[in-house]
Amino acid sequence: MHTNSTRKPAKHIACSLAAAFVLLVSAFASAQCPAGELLIAEDENNYYCRVPDDYKGSHGEQLATDYCKTKTLIAADQNAIRNLGFNALTERFEMFAAVSEEQQAELKSKVISGLFDQGLEITGKLADQAKSLNPWNVNNAVKALEENGFHNQQLIAALRRIARVKGKPEMAASYHEFAELAKKAAEGYKTGEGTRKDPGTAQLQLLLGALKIMQGNQELGLLVTGAEFAESMAYLGYISGQVDSLANTTDQRLAQLSSMSGRLKTHVAGLNQTRQAWQKEMDIPVAPSCSR
Repeated sequence: MHTNSTRKPAKHIACSLAAAFVLLVSAFASAQCPAGELLIAEDENNYYCRVPDDYKGSHGEQLATDYCKTKTLIAADQNAIRNLGFNALTERFEMFAAVSEEQQAELKSKVISGLFDQGLEITGKLADQAKSLNPWNVNNAVKALEENGFHNQQLIAALRRIARVKGKPEMAASYHEFAELAKKAAEGYKTGEGTRKDPGTAQLQLLLGALKIMQGNQELGLLVTGAEFAESMAYLGYISGQVDSLANTTDQRLAQLSSMSGRLKTHVAGLNQTRQAWQKEMDIPVAPSCSR
């Protein structure tokens, strides 16, 4: 399947910022194709053209349509994430694909550790204040840890003590004992010293989930224990450049951002796959044009 390629004229075509002239440029760009042919892609140096009868209804055109639809979805994802106070920088999408597995693991660990530290602080305030901690929530946290194979029995025993004690001062004291043990365990998960190493952050996520359940947020407590949560949060931290800001996000926004980031990650992967398929199908080194 042959595609015509035409060299672009001087770069003055792309230099004007006036809206009216941009429309003229688009018409002028189409005119760079041989008479009767379609402009289907372009780069800094070339226009890529195709005979309409060959292109319309072809697999290549369908791939281009899918590509452009996905670009629209990604723009919507980016806007939704920006509305929650985070960037979603397009130039970082491709960069993330080049990040090594080790670097991604470090990024996950940093994000989850920040959320865990924040969770300890918030739960501590609940224990110290008149609101106190609900023993029922604490027992649910213990149940969630045991059902998901949490390894540290010392921490589970410390949580059981919190649920058993009577009186708010006693509960606060028991919680702070638990918090000190939890901090040591979290450090051990990162270094592998003194406790079972946690390279995938699974154990630390279970502790984070337990903290959310203790705060009364059962749904978020279950959400943060999943592998998808760590991956989507690490992805958002990277493409936004705002890793540290994630730890200060409200629970409501955290759940929303997890969903939005996961959706964006899926759409970006689909976009790249479709672009590569289109380039192979059309034998063109750039993405299809979405401005036809």
